[in-house]
Amino acid sequence: MFSFLPPELYSTTHLGIVLLLTLLSCFGIFNQKAYILISRQRNNIFVVLYAFLFVIIVGLRPISGAFGDTLNYARTYSEMQGSPLFIENDILFTFLMWWCAQRMSVEYFFLIVEILYIVPMILACKRLMNKNYDIAILFCFAAFSFFTYGVNGIRNGMACSLVMLALTYISGNLIEKVICALLAIIAINIHGSTALPVLCMIGAYFIRLPRTMFLFWGISIILSLIAGGPISNLFTQLGFDERLSDYIITEVDENLFSRAGFRWDFLLYSAIPILLGYYIIFEKKVFDRTYLLLLGTYIYANSFWIMVIRANYSNRFAYLSWFLYPLVLVYPLLKLDIWHKTQGRKTAFIMVAHLAITLFLFFIYE
Repeated sequence: MFSFLPPELYSTTHLGIVLLLTLLSCFGIFNQKAYILISRQRNNIFVVLYAFLFVIIVGLRPISGAFGDTLNYARTYSEMQGSPLFIENDILFTFLMWWCAQRMSVEYFFLIVEILYIVPMILACKRLMNKNYDIAILFCFAAFSFFTYGVNGIRNGMACSLVMLALTYISGNLIEKVICALLAIIAINIHGSTALPVLCMIGAYFIRLPRTMFLFWGISIILSLIAGGPISNLFTQLGFDERLSDYIITEVDENLFSRAGFRWDFLLYSAIPILLGYYIIFEKKVFDRTYLLLLGTYIYANSFWIMVIRANYSNRFAYLSWFLYPLVLVYPLLKLDIWHKTQGRKTAFIMVAHLAITLFLFFIYE
């Protein structure tokens, strides 16, 4: 177990390291034109090294309430040791926890969880942006929800990382589509709520019309403003996933990060990659099927969250789209010729702005 840092400093230290790596990467790409940024192979060993260290240090973190649900998972893990297998929901996650509980300490279980959280994310970045996957990883590490879902909502974090990887296979040949389906099934059986982004991924695969996607998102805001309550009630009655229903009907625990009401702050945060997408598609006239798949999946999932945005634990529901936030933001910057001679400069600016927003939200809400 690593304990050379007080538990309260882990997230701050993470953001400090990501800030340093981001600035170093910005200096490296600042003057690059689009064709160089897109085509030149980059090998930033420091980003890969930090990813490895993150898995080890955060995976073997102290068992502390500073890491949110880590304490609750550790308590459940202790109860499972020497006990027969009993599965209520989330079949694969429960089985993994029980299997590990019979063989190892809880710290090594969390290490396995961290591997399953980070490795699919890195593989997804590498498959989508092979020549610049180090920058894509930094975008993921700099995302507002990244650290939280590595130590707190670990089931959701693991499952969403697998959905992220599944997205990179859905447009491939038959074998790749089978891989996508298997990853999606595994994700849903780790955390049932990921059925929502999986369905949105399928929807985006078949419906990639930009105007349809943006119209759907706009209508979801209007519906939420004029009929948010009835829509939330309808969502709970559908029985889509019991946790999503709980987020809508459960009273707020003031000790947790959660606020009720229409979350304009979350909406503005969610809108950034969507506005960038609108600019790229309609203003710059740049089209790419993979980008439309990523953007469509994000927009559809985010739209469903907007319709129940008044849910008490809105941030947890929002993560079902937010886990794609960094990929939707970074993919066009590293794969599409948008700004020609100034692509590197503007990519660097967006990198810094992305991290700056995370830092602002971190110090506001933490």
